[in-house]
Amino acid sequence: MITEEELPPYDRVLLSKKPTAEGKDIRLRSDDFYKENFINVVTNARVTGVDLSRRKLQLWTGDTMQYSKLVLALGGAPRKLTCPGADLKNVYTLRTVSEANAIAAQSAGKHVVCIGGSFIGMEIASSLVGIAESVTVVCNTDEPLPALGPDIGCVIRNRFEAKGVRVLVKEEAACLEGGDVVLGVTLKSGLTLAADVVIAGIGVVPPTDWLKGTCIELDERGFIKVDHLFRTTADWVYAIGDAVSAPLPLWDIESLNIQHFQTAQAHGQLLGYSIVGRPYPTQLVPFFWTLFFFEFGVRFAGCAQGSSHVIVHGNIADLNFVKYYFK
Repeated sequence: MITEEELPPYDRVLLSKKPTAEGKDIRLRSDDFYKENFINVVTNARVTGVDLSRRKLQLWTGDTMQYSKLVLALGGAPRKLTCPGADLKNVYTLRTVSEANAIAAQSAGKHVVCIGGSFIGMEIASSLVGIAESVTVVCNTDEPLPALGPDIGCVIRNRFEAKGVRVLVKEEAACLEGGDVVLGVTLKSGLTLAADVVIAGIGVVPPTDWLKGTCIELDERGFIKVDHLFRTTADWVYAIGDAVSAPLPLWDIESLNIQHFQTAQAHGQLLGYSIVGRPYPTQLVPFFWTLFFFEFGVRFAGCAQGSSHVIVHGNIADLNFVKYYFK
């Protein structure tokens, strides 16, 4: 197992909910587990190329590594801001423990602006209440959490505002202000927000540039195309997780990218069956959850793509409901 990070795999989902968490406390497996299961974990290493004909990986150090079967579990790279001032100090994305810890430390008693109103932006905003002097979320959509619909997003926004978080909708960052360190965010509407810390939660991109030019097929957005057995278009190479576009058989979807922790976990479990040639015990049902202030959240199971109508049971305003999507 090769990873760019300093640590073996850990509970990355927790970082946006508890950015003060230490890496040693959120590891998914102990060193003994890897040793007992003959898993060699190589940290602080980056793969820069692959020779598919010789089944050999090229590492950033110049070293090479042979493989018989290769699994690409690349995750996603946070999309960075491109507006003027995006390179100022104290402008962050969130993916690693060190980034989460830096955000928490720098936010103490300061004005924080989170750009992006989806899951990462809203979760990190909720986690910084009580740490920061003020927290503002800037969304370019009608309501935050657009994947859940404006009805749910409106309720979540109201609850955030009741907690003291300012949530601005239908707004976009025009530029970041400051000399060396960020001091503010000017929006396209002309409003300027005080900002000692800026966090960009504006989605991820697949870190697959190093695969371009190989026979591993990527889709138009750069995600790795795989079949129902997670095979790529290269022999002996499989891919799973956030960086793939895979079939979703129960919904008759030929290829879909899903960027949620539980789906990536399920990919890994199913891939084990695929590699040893055994039938799947079950088909994948996507699932995710989100949690704010460690008090309330939303859980989602299934896939709403292609749905034609919706039925709601319960009360969305109380976040005590079930929302059904039908084709």
